[in-house]
Amino acid sequence: MRITSPRGSLGSQAAIEVRVIVSLKAVSSWGIWRIPRVAVFLVLAVDISALAIPLMWPGAVGNREVIAAALLASLSIAYSAIVFTWELVRRSLLQANRPGHYRNFLAVWCFPAAVTLPPVLAAAVIIASCSAEWPARRLCGQKTLYRYVYSAAAAILAALLSGAVAAAVDLPGSVPVMAGGVTYVAVGMLPVMLAQAAVGQRRNFGRYLGWDAYRIEVPTVAIGVVVAVLMSADLQSWIWLSLPAAILLQRWALRADLRGFTEPNQRPMGEQAWLLAAGEVIKFCPVGAIMRIETTDRRAANQFARAKAGCDAIGLAGKSGLAVLLPQCPGVNADAIAERMRAIFRVEGVDAQIAVAAKPRDGQSLDDLLAVSEAELVARVGAVRPVARPEAPYARS
Repeated sequence: MRITSPRGSLGSQAAIEVRVIVSLKAVSSWGIWRIPRVAVFLVLAVDISALAIPLMWPGAVGNREVIAAALLASLSIAYSAIVFTWELVRRSLLQANRPGHYRNFLAVWCFPAAVTLPPVLAAAVIIASCSAEWPARRLCGQKTLYRYVYSAAAAILAALLSGAVAAAVDLPGSVPVMAGGVTYVAVGMLPVMLAQAAVGQRRNFGRYLGWDAYRIEVPTVAIGVVVAVLMSADLQSWIWLSLPAAILLQRWALRADLRGFTEPNQRPMGEQAWLLAAGEVIKFCPVGAIMRIETTDRRAANQFARAKAGCDAIGLAGKSGLAVLLPQCPGVNADAIAERMRAIFRVEGVDAQIAVAAKPRDGQSLDDLLAVSEAELVARVGAVRPVARPEAPYARS
């Protein structure tokens, strides 16, 4: 018979107590406890409901449903892997300049899961989709985990309700699926508005009445409706077409978001966001250019935007400069735009120096173009003001 010494029991008990104390301190440091108490209750209620409802009412799960769920989840994961850097660009520039405007494209596969699969599998598809999207959010500085869990839980609740509405609508054709789509969009916005109200951000509710709040959600759900109809008609072999459709939609949204930073009176995007966007565009475009504007005059960005020079984004560069992205613009055209802007600045009394670098004339990467444009600015201004590059912005950790 083995006898345990009292000293050993006391030592193990002390170790357990230390682990408990360390765990409690870690939990107490979570960001969720720093928001208002009403918001904490809202977040916990939504998270617990999204977890409990599918487990309590899982629905009928068979081999066919499991295969369909795996197909939808794999398409969503593949999408997140393909557009990783482009989503990193969108998140970075919107977070820096237009917080609250970001919308993802996961409804392309999450919505059909909601209306064609049992609740537990629909929730599993949404969790897999959100997990695959998390790296882009984490790398661009949006790694507040409780917010992301809340948004995923809200998507699950919207999916459950839209699935219930689609099942309850007893009409022919694709009408039930379309009714579920309207419910998915409407209910998906409700938790966002409730969360903003809980933390005291009620002044921006008016934007939920405009198209900008739904310009991503509506087309993604529309694609999801088509996917759901194909699944209901046993045409799963065509579902893969949703992947290129979502990628094209994402490219259009990125272009529209970048164009938003060429509007007069629009604040230029942050330096890191511009560098991310320009790096990706220059890498994938066979022809392109950037323009550097060295000035302390705040009118320069508005003057450039009013000139409608065909750029895709105006951003900050260094302590007293602007950087302009000119995609698919040959070097000769970029030089002409620079001369035009020099003339406009002279007329308007804006003291500025302009330098241009183009791909492939001056190099193949953004680093090459930045170096060439910096050398030209040194020659024109006589002072070096380097642009600080972010450290390995695309590397996964």
